[in-house]
Amino acid sequence: MVQPILANIKKIELTVPPTVLVVEEDTRPYWEGVIDERKKNRVKETIRSKTIDIYQAVGENVGDEIVDECQQSSKRLKKDEQGQCRTRSVADYHADSEDNAESRDPTYVSENDDDLDTSDREAIDDQGEVKGAINDEGRTGPLRLSEANRKEIDTAYNLMDKQYMWKLSSGRFVEEELYKLGQGLDAIHSFILDVEDESIVEHFTETELREIDSTSIPEVPELSDEIDEFLSKFHGKTNLNEIRQIIKESSFGNDYDHGKHHDLDYICLALHSLVRKIQNGSIKDMNLENWYNCHVWSVMFDQAFGDIKSVAVVRGESTSISTATRKNKKAKRKPGERRKIGRRGDWILRAVGNGEKDEFGAGEAGKDWVDEYGTKYLREIGLKLPKTLKDMLVNLIERIKWNEEMRKKIRTIGIIHAGLMMTIVYADNPKGYICRFQRCDPMEVPDTVENFDSVLTILASVLNAKSVVQETAKIVQTRGQATKSFKSVGLRKRPRDGGQHKLSACMSTPKKVKVCAKMNTRRSYPSSPCPGSPNTEPLI
Repeated sequence: MVQPILANIKKIELTVPPTVLVVEEDTRPYWEGVIDERKKNRVKETIRSKTIDIYQAVGENVGDEIVDECQQSSKRLKKDEQGQCRTRSVADYHADSEDNAESRDPTYVSENDDDLDTSDREAIDDQGEVKGAINDEGRTGPLRLSEANRKEIDTAYNLMDKQYMWKLSSGRFVEEELYKLGQGLDAIHSFILDVEDESIVEHFTETELREIDSTSIPEVPELSDEIDEFLSKFHGKTNLNEIRQIIKESSFGNDYDHGKHHDLDYICLALHSLVRKIQNGSIKDMNLENWYNCHVWSVMFDQAFGDIKSVAVVRGESTSISTATRKNKKAKRKPGERRKIGRRGDWILRAVGNGEKDEFGAGEAGKDWVDEYGTKYLREIGLKLPKTLKDMLVNLIERIKWNEEMRKKIRTIGIIHAGLMMTIVYADNPKGYICRFQRCDPMEVPDTVENFDSVLTILASVLNAKSVVQETAKIVQTRGQATKSFKSVGLRKRPRDGGQHKLSACMSTPKKVKVCAKMNTRRSYPSSPCPGSPNTEPLI
């Protein structure tokens, strides 16, 4: 019985047309590619859905800020999941198998970008940077002004009174010049004036730039002679044991006075920590961002503020209250609506206590330093950090009721860490409606004893920045001591002087433009935005 069945099977196999077998061989790579792609998508969908569940679970029974953060992250993940549902042709799969290329889908960018918190926006940007390693043009286009952005700028400018604008000796008004720049391809965001910005350098004359840079710089106490002499002891030293001996001889023992010796003790702690890392070689390793924050910047920066009891360095991607205040004020938040959260920073200098949460500075960190034209560095120093510092500055000036003389003495500080490099920046309001943004030269923590002198410059710069924070905190926190009469206190707000003028709030961040991908094996991208893209205005 078995033999006849086997004979019939052989006959069937012989009667199969040869053309059908050829078709099966040609389509096999295609179907294998489809199966592999579906497996990858299934894994991504599982991870994405689990992440959404975690965000929602974490958001239960906690404060409004965390709930908003979880909801925004869940919203982004869900939209990203929808964006992954795109069909692809058979030719695309064949092209992938030939080139071993990744997906050609353009990076998804939320249309509600201004409502996303910084971590969400950075996740999108970082995704573009990773893919940009394959193609330098990346997956998203540049920032572009929408009609809403232009209307915001026009409204802020039209509210400015010319008699209070910053008039230069050349006769030109700084606010007018920035507004003109905003009409072209090179816009200056939120009337923040960065003297080092190439657009500013090209627009103003050399004399005007010097005048802008030197006008009404708030005075702060210089470093004491004792600290200057102590730092000089380490100058030119290239022997780690000799450096250790100077630190040992400078120990205070039972004579230590926290108020008197704190800064000297901070210098000893920072130098001793650096000596240990140079000797064991860990500072030369390829370390992650958190390693630098814990082992380098926590000692070099955070420890300097240990004797200021009214201010603390808050680390761990804390959100800026000042930025959140601006967003909620602009959105005119109503009862029952979720509070918008502020921009995230790697650290924030914030007043301690259960009262007003004054903020005096913010910082951004990264694990790698490329140069002053690196993508992350330009993004942080060109838009994110200036806007955060201006939000803080406006909040502090609000606290002193826009007093004309006191507001010129207030400054907020920012620091960008990248690997072992550090750049300090300051924001203030010297005149008119302008927030001036000033940069210091980049400084480097040494990884060899031969370059040990460079750390002395960093420690002195941090102590000078600390003096700025102390003076600003003193001005803001003692603002009410000038009260001469208590008869009407608490009955009504003091009316604002009509001669006082306010800085405009920061503008909304322009959206990034989606860039279409050409479906070919070279993976090239056009310079024009996708058809139907909502933002087709000139660059900001």
